[in-house]
Amino acid sequence: MKDFLRVQEYVSHLVERGESLIRDTKLTDRRVFLAEALALLTLTSCSDGGGKVGAAPMISFKPSSVPIIKRSPRQLRKECKIIDDMMMPSSSRLRRTKGHSMTPRFITVHNTENFHAGAIQHARALNNGALRNNWHFTVDPYMTIQHIPLDESGYHADSGGPGDRYSIGIEMCEKRGDSIVKTFDRAAKLIAYHMYEYNIPLRNVVPHYYWTGKRCPHLLLDHGVPRGKWSWFISRVDYYYRCIS
Repeated sequence: MKDFLRVQEYVSHLVERGESLIRDTKLTDRRVFLAEALALLTLTSCSDGGGKVGAAPMISFKPSSVPIIKRSPRQLRKECKIIDDMMMPSSSRLRRTKGHSMTPRFITVHNTENFHAGAIQHARALNNGALRNNWHFTVDPYMTIQHIPLDESGYHADSGGPGDRYSIGIEMCEKRGDSIVKTFDRAAKLIAYHMYEYNIPLRNVVPHYYWTGKRCPHLLLDHGVPRGKWSWFISRVDYYYRCIS
């Protein structure tokens, strides 16, 4: 517990120092994001030692203190680097038998849990019909690949339930050696853009956990549930949404 308090005090110092730097030097949002990522890693590496759910502390963030850098929706979409690589209906049984027309009401966030593949490799596997699921976007540090149209449901959240029928599915890659921070940042931009495009409220941006209780996206859950890390990620989504709205 003493170690946790010391870490908490140190992180509070980092936050205060970061806010001072923002005021004094007007750092870009990218540098602010990296500073926040460091604070995230510091916070989530500690616990009370009991290994119990709830041991990880919530992350304190102040979105209003981060300078807004205005963008148009078109500019934000460009930063997502979206590449169309649509699955052909004939390439996958999923598209022939599971797809339905959809008006998106939610955005569901996943991790691939595949340490050996980026967006291109996942697109290839989807196009070859090698995977049991499908989804709308795969994000890595370099690009975003779209696999199915947004007016068509995927098969990624709850085996054909409302999570599939009403949500845009986004998979975030975690290929070993790639920057997960850049992947998170690109995914946050992608989510903010589609919130704007489809009038989806922030409360409807949910982890896969929301639909089934699955430990996904595991890199943004604390002890398997959405707490501090998820709040940190949602603060990034909210920031980019405010940049265009």
